[in-house]
Amino acid sequence: IPLQLKNTAPGTPIKPGTELRILAVGDSITYGFLSDQDDGDGNGYRLRLRQYLSKDKVVYAGTETSPTGNMTDGYFAAWNGKTIQYIADHVGPSLEQRPNIILLHAGTNDMNPNSAISTEGHDPVAASERLGSLIDKMTVACPDAVILVAMIIGTCNAEQSPQTKVFQSLVPKVVTPRLQAGKHVLAVDFSTFGLGNLRDCIHPTNQGYQLVGYYWYDFIAQIPRDWITAPVGKDP
Repeated sequence: IPLQLKNTAPGTPIKPGTELRILAVGDSITYGFLSDQDDGDGNGYRLRLRQYLSKDKVVYAGTETSPTGNMTDGYFAAWNGKTIQYIADHVGPSLEQRPNIILLHAGTNDMNPNSAISTEGHDPVAASERLGSLIDKMTVACPDAVILVAMIIGTCNAEQSPQTKVFQSLVPKVVTPRLQAGKHVLAVDFSTFGLGNLRDCIHPTNQGYQLVGYYWYDFIAQIPRDWITAPVGKDP
């Protein structure tokens, strides 16, 4: 059963005394594409998430940064316009930084009917299988990490919405057997994210990005506390 929004109060301590080394993985929604528009800070959801986690020590892992953001450690592993397969092919160096929490929101571009974007095709079942392979890569590289896997944000694009809804429904089916095998992986439900929070039917508005940060915070607050262990190795 995927985690649902529980309306956790901001600033609730998650695991005081244990660093949260967070790796945000995905595409433009994780990158924070367009979050510098309209006087936005360019940090996507990541600065707001840090603010919500104010009672915990947060260190962001990842090899990528955004030129529009102003965070001192605005690292992540996300690539604008890229698919699950591309992410899987490029996330390795970020996983070597040994995050203990991974936030994965991927598959939006796989559902795009434009084959120049959905380079492996836009069949939801095949995309869910690629998502499973990406999760497996993560659990091998970071066996001690908790991986939260998004049932992705929906879209008001009529050509992309039907397969997006199918893909959303498949994410728990990908996660469950891995959870049952003892992996610390949970599906989290972003399908309730209101489409009125999108500026172009895909990317959140500035306020929408803040809400994405709240969703991730709320889901992190629901992780079984004994799953969160001190990250391996020195900070990236």
